[in-house]
Amino acid sequence: MDKAMAAGIPAVATARQRRTHYRDNMQVGFNALAEFYYTYWGEFFHLAVYGLGDDPADIATAYEHTHERYFEAIGGTAAKRILDTACGGGAFSAWLADRTTGEVVGVDQSEKQLAHAHRWTAGNGRQNLRFVKHDVMRLGELKEAPFDAAICLDAACYFPNRPAALRAIRTRLCRGGRLLLVDWCRAEHATRLQQELILEPLCRYWAIADLETIAGYRRSFDAEGFRIHRLDDLSEMVMPNWERGYRAALRAVADPIRIGQLLRIAADTVTSGGLAVQAAKDQFQVALLAKAAAESGLLRYASVLAERV
Repeated sequence: MDKAMAAGIPAVATARQRRTHYRDNMQVGFNALAEFYYTYWGEFFHLAVYGLGDDPADIATAYEHTHERYFEAIGGTAAKRILDTACGGGAFSAWLADRTTGEVVGVDQSEKQLAHAHRWTAGNGRQNLRFVKHDVMRLGELKEAPFDAAICLDAACYFPNRPAALRAIRTRLCRGGRLLLVDWCRAEHATRLQQELILEPLCRYWAIADLETIAGYRRSFDAEGFRIHRLDDLSEMVMPNWERGYRAALRAVADPIRIGQLLRIAADTVTSGGLAVQAAKDQFQVALLAKAAAESGLLRYASVLAERV
């Protein structure tokens, strides 16, 4: 065990460390940073997809159209059991549950995120919605009946082994069950300088080992027993999100009292309070890097719709 882990501090310096300690990094990261994201970004941690002519400032409508698009992709109300993998705070799981009589099960490993998610079922509401603490990489051990559909939004980039994650999700799907995976990717060919200046810092700040390419996802889906229906590069359709993130970071910097409160929450949330505070501060750098990566074409955003064969 390295010194960082012996001290209870997840390691993020190298891609290998981020891959090895991903569970600890996700626990500390999302437990500490959840309130930052809820305050400055909103309930949905994934990106909104904009159509031609959509108003970039109307985020509520953009999310509604995005979610309708995703719901239709996995079969809509025909899907009687839906698995929302790495569901985070549960907002999208609740959105799904409100539009189907089928059962929706959200799975995540962050205790802080799940505590937030359980608010969507408070007061005996949404009886067709449940949340379970579980590691997506170990879905084969999840004691649940097979699902008709699964969805994974903006989370697979954190998985230490994406082919293995696809294999695990496949075990929970009925034959013919659909999987919609939407994820951040990197450009197929990035120079060493682009990696050094943009992609590597971006991954390090977010505790991501590396980013997959769109072509890499195609190969992984084919290899892990899925038939791809659609594979879309949505990069141009999510561009307003990066400006939104940048503006949110500026608002946060202009509000030092609120930042101080959130930093104290982050420090009190996890054992390694100093690490949590630094991770929270790093998010302002991330907003700048993500915008630069997207506008330069280095950061891509892909949607893969496939079925289990």
